[in-house]
Formats: sequence, C-alpha cells, structure tokens
Amino acid sequence: MSGHDRFGKVEQAGIEYLSEHERTSGPANLFTVFFSGNLSFGVIVFGWLPVTYGLDFFDAVTSSLAGIALGTLLVAPLGLLGPRTGTSTPVSSGAHFGVTGRLVGSGITLLFALAYAAIAVWTSGDALIAVAHRVFGLSASDGTRAIGYGLIAVEVVVVALFGHGTVVAMQRFVLPVVAALLLLGLPAFAFGFRAAPAGTGHYLLGGHWQTWVFAVVIAIGGPLSYATGMGDYTRRVAQRHGDRRVLLACGGGLFLGLGITSVFGSFTATAFGGLTGSYVQNLVAIAPAWYVLPVLLIALVGGLGQGVMTVYSSGLDLVALLPRLRRVHTTLITSIASVALVYLGAVATDAVDSITAMTVVLNGFAGPWVIITLIGFLRTRGRGYDPADLQVFNERRRGGRYWFTGGWNLRAVIPFVLGSVFGLLAVDTELYHGPLAALAGGIDLSVLGSMAITGIGYLIALRCWPEPADPITVPARATRARITSQGEG
Repeated sequence: MSGHDRFGKVEQAGIEYLSEHERTSGPANLFTVFFSGNLSFGVIVFGWLPVTYGLDFFDAVTSSLAGIALGTLLVAPLGLLGPRTGTSTPVSSGAHFGVTGRLVGSGITLLFALAYAAIAVWTSGDALIAVAHRVFGLSASDGTRAIGYGLIAVEVVVVALFGHGTVVAMQRFVLPVVAALLLLGLPAFAFGFRAAPAGTGHYLLGGHWQTWVFAVVIAIGGPLSYATGMGDYTRRVAQRHGDRRVLLACGGGLFLGLGITSVFGSFTATAFGGLTGSYVQNLVAIAPAWYVLPVLLIALVGGLGQGVMTVYSSGLDLVALLPRLRRVHTTLITSIASVALVYLGAVATDAVDSITAMTVVLNGFAGPWVIITLIGFLRTRGRGYDPADLQVFNERRRGGRYWFTGGWNLRAVIPFVLGSVFGLLAVDTELYHGPLAALAGGIDLSVLGSMAITGIGYLIALRCWPEPADPITVPARATRARITSQGEG
C-alpha cells in the first residue's frame, strides 16, 4: 500500500474513480478480506439457526453449504466490476440501473451494512458479557450489555475510520488468529456433539423439506450481503491481475469463510442441552474452562474483522448521498445507527426471530439487484464501461452514456420492483407471514422467485425495449480528462 492507502493512514478516497496506478491491492488481499471478515460470531450464528429450526447436524450443514454455494456463484462475478470501473459496486451498477437508479444499490448497501454491523456488535458484545459472567459472576444487566456493546463498537469504528489500507492490514492479523481458535473449538465441544440434538424434528415450518429450503434461503444471505460491497476492495485491484485471479479470490474467500463458520456454528449448537435466545451465551456456558479465553478472543478479534468491513462499506457509500461530508463523517453516522440497531434487535425483540426476518427480507431486495447487475455485466463485457459517465450523479451533472430516462433505466428498475414485491409477499417468518408464503406448500420462494421474476422481466424488457445506441451526452470534462491523461479512456 502506498500514500494514504496503507496501515495507520486515513484513507482520503471516496467513491470517485481510482486510476490504475492508484490501485495497489491484489487478489491475495481480496481472498484475505473476504475470508477473514466471516470469522466472527456474527456469521457463526447463521450455522446455529438451522439447528434451532429443528434440523439435525447433517441437514443443517448441507442446507447452509448449498445456500452459500449458490449465493457465491451469483455474487463472485460482481467482484470483476471494480477493476473495470475503478469505483464501488453500487456506482458501477449505474451502467444498468442508470446513474440515478444506482441509488437502489446504495440503499441495499446501507441496509445490509447497518444490519450486519449491528449483528457483529451484538454477538461479540454478548460473548464478552457471558465470559465476564462465568469468570467474575458479573450479571448480564442492561448496563453491562451497554458497556459490552460499546467496547466492541469503539474498536470497530476506530479501525473503519482509517479506511481500506488499515482494514486490509487488520484482516491479515485476524485470519490466522481466529482460524486457529475455531480449530481449537472442535476438540473443545466434541464431547457434547449429537448428530440429532434435542429439538430435532420439531420443524420451524412444519415439515422437513420446507424447513431445509428455508435454511438454504437464510444461507444465501451470507454471500448476498457482500454483493454491493465487493467493489470497495476490488476497485483497488489493477486489471493486469486478470479476471480469473480476482474471481477465484472473491469466490474462494467468501465460500471458505462462510462455510467454515457455518459448520462451526452447527457443530457447537448440537452440544447445547437446550436452546436459548443467545448462541454465545449457550457456547460460553458449556465451554470447557480452557476454551473460555479463546471464546473471548474470537469475540474481540473476529467481531472486529466483520464489524469493520460492514461499517467501512456503509460509510463509504453514504458519501454519495451526502456529498458535502467526507468518508470519516459518514462512517461515524452509520456507526451510531448500527449501535442503535443493536438495542432494537437484541433488547427490544427476540434475537433469533429478528435475525431470521431481517435476512429473508433483505434477500428479497438483494437477489433481484444481483440478477440485474450480473446480467448487465455479462452483456457489457464486450464493450466495457465508461468510468467517467458512471460518476455523473456523484458530480451532480446530467447526461452521459448511462442517463437513460432522467438518470433511471426503467428496463431494470421496473423488473427489480416487481421481483422485490414478490419477495416481500412470499416471505414467511415468525415476525411476518406474507400472503404468498403458502404458494408452494410452505417451501420458501421469496428469494429464488424474486430473482427469477426479475431476471426474466429484465431480459424481456431489453428485447422489447432495447437500450439506446446513442446516449444523451453532456461531456464529463473533469473526470474524462483525468482518465484520458492517464491512458485509460
């Protein structure tokens, strides 16, 4: 890393175009970031959830891995946008949604980032409190919870404020430390492992396959949550590294990180004598004495790894919505919002139901967005992107290759809305039951159905209403001159 994009230096760049010589990262960093960012209790709980739904260990693992694999196949190709456009994924999506329509991606980014940052702070803070209770007898009151959440939030925010270079350097430390601690957990909880733990067969949705498919849908949310944020890291990678290396780094990091943590969550959950509302409280309560310290370290170090990624992404994208503020300012704003969500999700409502409902609902928006962006990317590979015209909205200008209809590409926006509406109507959780939830006999169609409707609708729209060959052009003089002068226009 050079200049301000290195450890200990505050990143100055927002979502503006980054030239090739400013991109000092590489595929190894991508793999580390996407692998390490998942080694936390905030992700491990998603391996625990299928067991709470009544699935045995085998079904919990297969449903999680199936969802993660499907989600990774959809999301990993979006990592190739960053090296081509030199900017974030939501800004890049303006090529398909329109330079103003790319606000759809920005909104999804903020929702995912805030929600998962809150989960990271909540789970790590609960682990901290549970360890303090077991070791020192400290009661888990609202006051101690506030302190625990505050400690985790502070460490996350401090690192996120520095930006990309510090985030990447920190993840290089998190990966080997937390991976080793998770491996230690295998012998630590092997004594209580049960292939069919207590509660198996009492299915959340009444039947085995309905519940198994629902667990797959939940697992898809892991990769989907990275879809809009991948460009925060891949935009720092020069095109000379090639598509194959970037694709393998993004996909491999995501699948391994999410897969290992989900298996760990399911494995340890089978050792619980009874399931309560908090995974980490159960874990600390039954852990051997020698593994209590590793649990604490996973909470502190792993929570840092996940929380920093989500807070950094949310702050970076909010810059586009509040252009008068710098990334540091917007990061503080999103950090405060995330801490507020911790109390809404962990104190005001049931934790398990909150996570489940949040994941399924967000998937209903993210899935359609991913499908349109992926189809658009595949169609654009031959002619490439115009980095200058992608910055039209950010620079408060009009026109350009991606202006379409007042900055919105209705060929993409309308199918997205239709797919998302179906997703919301087909959701079935403990907190919300959509009117179309029983459409397939209880099998959840919210995510796959919303993506299918959106994808088919988008392809039909492109066929019946082709995109104009000659865009409405207002010269992007400042940005285009900068790109051309560096030999990239």
